[in-house]
Amino acid sequence: MKIPIDNKIATEYYLQDNGGICGQSCLAVIEKRSISDILKDWNKYFGVFRGWSKWKELKQFLENKNYQVKLLRKDSWGNFNKEDFIICRIQWLGNNIEKMGKPFYGYGHWTEASAHTHFIVLNNNKFFCNEMGIFEDLENYLDGKGISQSGVITSMMRIKK
Repeated sequence: MKIPIDNKIATEYYLQDNGGICGQSCLAVIEKRSISDILKDWNKYFGVFRGWSKWKELKQFLENKNYQVKLLRKDSWGNFNKEDFIICRIQWLGNNIEKMGKPFYGYGHWTEASAHTHFIVLNNNKFFCNEMGIFEDLENYLDGKGISQSGVITSMMRIKK
């Protein structure tokens, strides 16, 4: 697994206005390309990148590139080939007063999230987060030692070429 060459620049640029490039950076890692190259393809499939992406758009992008994509239930963690890529969708607990104490939100759209929805990618027991780089300790990351908030993985998709 390799960090895309333009990861830092793209991450900083798209963090404006609460946007993010996390999904496209996962695609760049999987395809071993730059984020700017991924965005060129993204624009062909979905129009101009709006600063965030839907879960189903990531799936459709990969299928357009002839990847086999399977959505995984939370209880199927570990039932996959370690050579496969897995995109994990994380929900951060956050501090939205209206949603405090309620279950994690965002299964349909990131704006429903308690605070923030984020994508990371797994391959060969290593994780990549566009804001943290490559790491191995998912538990510490989810406990808030990653992007500074506690979170849970709410869904995953397995990607095979």
